[in-house]
Amino acid sequence: MKVQLPAFVIAGLYKDTLVVTSDAAGQQKNAVQFTQNEVAEPVPMVQAAEKKWYLGDNKREIVIVAKDEQAVFINDEWLDTLTRMLGRLKINLGDTAIINLFNTPVKFADIKERLNARHILMFGVTTTEIGLPFTIPAYQVQNYAGCTIVGAPAETLTTQAATTEHIKAEKWKLWESLQRINF
Repeated sequence: MKVQLPAFVIAGLYKDTLVVTSDAAGQQKNAVQFTQNEVAEPVPMVQAAEKKWYLGDNKREIVIVAKDEQAVFINDEWLDTLTRMLGRLKINLGDTAIINLFNTPVKFADIKERLNARHILMFGVTTTEIGLPFTIPAYQVQNYAGCTIVGAPAETLTTQAATTEHIKAEKWKLWESLQRINF
């Protein structure tokens, strides 16, 4: 099926760049041409997409910062623990942005500006490492610059050592801290 649009529709679509001309007898031609004084503006080149420096879609502006020299973003064991824990809070990985500070050394100002972070969860990362001017004890929920921040040791994400009483206690402390945050 061939669809032919009327000249006035085409002219409306291209009103700033194309015109309908008339012949000598005053009859409209169906031809469309550029005006003589029109100068074509350069078309901007599409910039290369920024390399994605975090994992996730950041839908709820929850940034997770870890430091793992063995993984691009986060190792599978930590990811599994994190997925289960966040799932209990009705948060999925698409709601978050996971940054591996070992591969992408960013500061709080960058995280806040580029990801519009409302919540930052740090695992095995200190506030000093992300450029904050203060320290926070593990599991303490801290508000700063419109952002809720909580830190925990990286071991709270391990599953292999989860049978030890120490790790179970650490996971419980993290869970209690996460429940105090209004995600």
